Amino acid sequence: MKKRVLAAAAGLSLCTSVFAQSITLTNTFGGNNDSIDAPTGGSDFITFTQHDEKDDSNYGNTVTTVSDRLQLDFSTANLDGRIRTEFSTSTLNGKKADVRFRGWLRYRPVEQIGFVAGNDFFTKYTVAAAYFAASDDYASYGKMAENGIAVVGDIAGLRLAANISGDSLYDDNEEFKLNFGAQYRIKDVASFGATLKSVTNGNFSTGIFAALESVENLTLNAGFVYNSTETSFLPAASKYVLRASAGYKIKDAKLGLFADFATGLNNEYIAAEKDADKNITGYETLEYKKDGDDYVPLQVRGRVSFDATDTLSLNAFVKVNTLVGADKSETVVYPYVNIKLPKFGTLNAGFRMKFNDNVGLAQFSIPLAWKYKLIDKK
Repeated sequence: MKKRVLAAAAGLSLCTSVFAQSITLTNTFGGNNDSIDAPTGGSDFITFTQHDEKDDSNYGNTVTTVSDRLQLDFSTANLDGRIRTEFSTSTLNGKKADVRFRGWLRYRPVEQIGFVAGNDFFTKYTVAAAYFAASDDYASYGKMAENGIAVVGDIAGLRLAANISGDSLYDDNEEFKLNFGAQYRIKDVASFGATLKSVTNGNFSTGIFAALESVENLTLNAGFVYNSTETSFLPAASKYVLRASAGYKIKDAKLGLFADFATGLNNEYIAAEKDADKNITGYETLEYKKDGDDYVPLQVRGRVSFDATDTLSLNAFVKVNTLVGADKSETVVYPYVNIKLPKFGTLNAGFRMKFNDNVGLAQFSIPLAWKYKLIDKK
């Protein structure tokens, strides 16, 4: 049933795009992650694991991943959307491969109201103040609507969203969820926002955020999150989190400095409960505690970018996860380059390394992404 719905949506979108005022068809060979802070080895070209605390079978493994993404974006006066087809294989002989379709379709009868449907809204409906500058990404808890069906209203700087969603990339719970979001922006001054997730079941989460937008080239925001389902974007899946992000672009020096900060406010964290088939059935609250001592999770991320030339950008990304009070930490170091190829898109390549306290270098990988536009009509 899901495949039929996706196929119908894709067909409708492609037919509609023929009459679109704007059409962009982009292909990306390589990493299928939108974020700089992608899980190590998630879609990196080559990954070598020297030591994996969670899975002994990964010791010494080398994995080669080939992936490709084809994405269509289009818009008309009242209709716009995105269809993305992704292929990824963790082996070169085709023994393991995944193909998936993601996207959304929005209809706006008037400029102030939009009706949206799809299995992934990406970052289209996010609270601006929930942006992470160092990772250049939005966490799930900053999204007012993620998938399913949503109604979004915009008037005089105020955005309100109501969303009925099912499974998402971060939550495999099959129960339908009712989500709400709000954002108010004072142009060139500040913005405020909030999200309410899964308000009708036991997986309720919420976040409140604020950002300063009055200084050119400056990113500065902060927020508080009460979490019951997010296990990937928060430091060690903390339950109560204070987070902040800052960044500044020095145009004359062609330099960018960015930092993200997130800390648990106590030692509580959440863990996903799974059945025999490894499907998530719920979440439980646990504590970081040993010999009577409480440990608080902390995550810090930093990024430096330098535009060496008009076609070459040098970058360095660092992420540190640690438990304050315990001798346990993990560090990811990721130097990479962005190269603009005249008439041939953009090439991103680097070297991602993961270090931990036990063995030093535990994993390294080679990310690779070549992105180019096949159609760009406006």
